[in-house]
Amino acid sequence: MIYDLIIIGAGAAGLFAGASLPFPVSGLILEKKSAPGRKLLMSGSGQCNLTHGGSIKDFIPHYGKNGAQIRQVLYRFNNLSVVDFFESRGVPIFEREDEKYFPKSLKSQDVLSALTGACSENGLKFVYSSPVDSIAHHEGIYNVQCGDRSYESRKLIIATGGCSYPATGSDGSLFHILKGMGLEINPLTPALVPIFVEQYPYESLSGISFPNAEASVNSVKNRDALLLTHTCFSGPAVLNLSRNAHAGDTIAFNYFPGKPEDIIYKELHRLANGSGKQLLSVLYEYFKRNPQAATELPKRFLEAVCGRAGADTAEKASRISPAQLKSIVGFIVHDSYRIRKLGGNESAMVTSGGVALSEINMKTMESVKYKDLFFAGEVLDVDGDTGGYNLQFAFSSGCLAARSALGIS
Repeated sequence: MIYDLIIIGAGAAGLFAGASLPFPVSGLILEKKSAPGRKLLMSGSGQCNLTHGGSIKDFIPHYGKNGAQIRQVLYRFNNLSVVDFFESRGVPIFEREDEKYFPKSLKSQDVLSALTGACSENGLKFVYSSPVDSIAHHEGIYNVQCGDRSYESRKLIIATGGCSYPATGSDGSLFHILKGMGLEINPLTPALVPIFVEQYPYESLSGISFPNAEASVNSVKNRDALLLTHTCFSGPAVLNLSRNAHAGDTIAFNYFPGKPEDIIYKELHRLANGSGKQLLSVLYEYFKRNPQAATELPKRFLEAVCGRAGADTAEKASRISPAQLKSIVGFIVHDSYRIRKLGGNESAMVTSGGVALSEINMKTMESVKYKDLFFAGEVLDVDGDTGGYNLQFAFSSGCLAARSALGIS
């Protein structure tokens, strides 16, 4: 049997391609794992951050060097279109204060169910546990070999993802096949990864976060949420900066970017003088009530900082030396480290690299070398910041690939 359409990959891009078909077709979705959407279920810590708020024009800088090249893809199916799509299929969406969009249920399973249901309604059948061994093209027909089974189709959409979280099926195994077809594959590296530093001092503070911290490396700054784990720095402030970082670089953190260092020191020095309160109380009250910052510093973190400065948190604040107070403030507003390594594919949220965009007609997502071969999602050399940008590209490119495959402009 020759199918109208085969989609390789039941991740976000492949599922959305199938779900957004404007009419039913005869087709298959081939998935190497035993179930669809494994990585999608992990998105947003299982809550599924679908996209971001604001104008779609503001999305472009969030995709690094290739942002300008995918502009028209995002414009064709933008963030508002994503919201409309899911709400029309019974998944109410809400926008958080940080402009991130989630299903109201905060369950990624609801998103996955909506997509798989729409794919089935559009005539697509799922074939699981079917890793692809080869792809051949002859006289307008694509032959996809999966072990001892082969499938033929007139149109083919490849949406197999990158190399991040390989246990979900996104292990990069198809790239050697694409390279063998003569397609240019840009080097694959982990992206949106945590950063490991030398002499990391916060092993005991795992789980503590700062909603408005600033990280900087190689003259690039990023202000966002920062997370301390038991081994490294993570959270959007670090993840979004990781594409600019390398082992051996210096990374610096400002956990309280609301005020300059000299002002913080002067105000704390004035509060400490003559105070009968313990140092920890003075510090906590100052960083909690300060209106210049949209954050407060946790007591456990302040205790750790005082320990690094050699100051006793139980000592009266008035007895702390100016040198110790300056050291405390310095650790809070300019805490720098030498980068030991970046996280690998097992911790990367996305992959940098993939099929070069020069191989793709960005008006249709069709290969410039192979007629009726389309690409969508992370298999392409596109990686965005955290906050829904990568799923937005998966949805936008999946929708465009599906419509183009059916000849709909």
